[in-house]
Amino acid sequence: MQTDKLSDERLITLKNEIDMAEALNKEELEPIIAESLQRYVGEFVPVFGGDWDIILNEVYPIIQSNLPSIFFRNPRAFLKPRNKTYIVKKRNPISGQKEDTELDSALSAKTQEHILNYLLTEIKYKPEVRRVLLDALLFPHGVLWHGYKGDFGMTEEQSIFIKDETIFVKRTSPLRFLKDPNVQISNIAEGKWVGRIIDIPLVDLVEDNRLDVDKQLIKGYKGFGDRVGSNSEKQYRQTGGKDSLVLSSIRKNLLDFTSKDFQESRAAKFVRLYELYLRPNKKEARDGSQGWILLLTNEQKKPLRINDWNIKAEGFPSHILQFNELPDAMFGLADVSTYKDVADQKNTVVNLQLRNAQENSKVWVALAKSGTAEEDIEHIRKGEQSIVMFEGDTVQGKMMVASGGGQASSELYLLDQRIQKNLEDKSGVTDLKRGFLQSGEESAASVKLRAAGGSARPAYRQDIMADFLKDSFTFLNQLSKQFIPYDKAVRIVGSLDLEWSEELSEEELQADVDVEIDVYSMLPENPEKELQELNSLLVMMFEGLRDPVIAQKIAQEGKVINLSPVIEQILLRMKIRNPDIFRNIKPEESQGFVSVQQIREARENVNASVRGAQIPFPPKPGDDHIAKLEVYTSIKALLDEAGQISDALNQLIQIQTALLEQEQQKQAAPGNKPRLKAPQMQVL
Repeated sequence: MQTDKLSDERLITLKNEIDMAEALNKEELEPIIAESLQRYVGEFVPVFGGDWDIILNEVYPIIQSNLPSIFFRNPRAFLKPRNKTYIVKKRNPISGQKEDTELDSALSAKTQEHILNYLLTEIKYKPEVRRVLLDALLFPHGVLWHGYKGDFGMTEEQSIFIKDETIFVKRTSPLRFLKDPNVQISNIAEGKWVGRIIDIPLVDLVEDNRLDVDKQLIKGYKGFGDRVGSNSEKQYRQTGGKDSLVLSSIRKNLLDFTSKDFQESRAAKFVRLYELYLRPNKKEARDGSQGWILLLTNEQKKPLRINDWNIKAEGFPSHILQFNELPDAMFGLADVSTYKDVADQKNTVVNLQLRNAQENSKVWVALAKSGTAEEDIEHIRKGEQSIVMFEGDTVQGKMMVASGGGQASSELYLLDQRIQKNLEDKSGVTDLKRGFLQSGEESAASVKLRAAGGSARPAYRQDIMADFLKDSFTFLNQLSKQFIPYDKAVRIVGSLDLEWSEELSEEELQADVDVEIDVYSMLPENPEKELQELNSLLVMMFEGLRDPVIAQKIAQEGKVINLSPVIEQILLRMKIRNPDIFRNIKPEESQGFVSVQQIREARENVNASVRGAQIPFPPKPGDDHIAKLEVYTSIKALLDEAGQISDALNQLIQIQTALLEQEQQKQAAPGNKPRLKAPQMQVL
């Protein structure tokens, strides 16, 4: 293990930059996050709200209304190639040598698309993105970490779903995400490094033989520092009334509830690690270095691990989601900060309303000093069927009862409405978007107009979310090309019944095809609207096929109209699942549906075999074997009658027959579809 790739001076600089990055998080970011979380759960009380009777949680319903309007369904990727073809090294079945071969980019994009969408489900992409979205709505930003759990980097993942030799994504707390302190969060791509904080048990660290650990220096710190004591807090409030509460005197660490032996053992200790992705400096970049992945700790001078950055993906593994970017500030603006003051004003007014109503609903009793006993006064104070006895025959002049009812201030309720309007303006979430009908609504048209006017902000955030997902998908697609095993990729593609039935090679799988990734299915679908659009598209395509002028023009431009995918989508939207309604042509039905291309390939092969030239179209699994065998056997019969023998033609018949038998074996066992290699044709 080589951990001396970086100079001591550079390591010292990195550790000091890490200290500055942690200080930024602690001093600037942590107060915002702590306050936002308290507001989200309804436990935040400002300084001027110490005498509040109730706390209205205005943050939670606003966040819960924003979440489904931005991200709702399983995201899907649609890959479009920017170029028609690409060049790969592919083995020639005749010569056995690898040659530059021009292949269709659309087929490679189709393969990448299915592998990427399969990967999104396998790595549980949606739950992690949902957590990042919640972070971005509560805090200045959210962080999604992309990685590969292998022999380098990202080896400390503890999730049961993140297995060895797999790609993963994981939501990272903004407080545990570190970046170069020389750059802001908005231009993080210009930074020299990014990293994250990982706390792992001391026992796991010292027993890991893949790390360069100095066991004499690594001591760790006592973990389980989460402070608990909510129950004690409630008891204190019950016994102490509304006195000020000193939480530090009540709440305790979890470790305080364990035995002394456990508190002093290694099992209770953790070590703080910093995993950094370090870009090369200018000289190192000129020398061809891609950078390093470091694992550091402050408890020893040398790194625990240094690996070369050989990840073939552009950019840092961290992707940032923020809705209120501030280009010239270290961090963006948290959503909650835009309307939290208005929410506090509303709480103040509501508590004043309650206090005003309580005071004005009291009954005041005036008693004459003389002739009133102390026990009579106590009865009145309790107010439960109180009886006051006065000496004499009348109580006139001795007691008077008055009520302040009807004197509540109306200005407080008018102010409440104005503050609510202000809160809706700041947050962008009205009763209409929450699903409640506003009182005094004029008509359905007014509701529609107001909804259309208020959809600009959600649409803008949906666009930000789409860009975030595109960047994330692009990074994952590049990781999948590098790290998904070849046999697993073949299984994924083969299980999806793709139109591309040729043998998938590793070169094709990892081909550098320039694709454009489009993200869709983020929001709730409307099946009826999609069905109408698909029907309109089908009618338009049918008219294009029926009009010879349009059909000829499409052919001149090198395009073709395929109706089958549109029909399949229409059947899916109509929930018609019967596979026999619209299916592929069976081999036994292909006699009347022979492709012109297959006949031309067979003709060229026959001409080459007769002339003794190289076969231009060797047999392959995707051929129409029955059609080609009909051509080959017919020509062979004519040659036999003429007394001529063509070894190349005989070999073509043998290979094509073998491929036909393999295909028939697959159809005989539909549950078992092995990918058989095509017989190699010998060079004559």
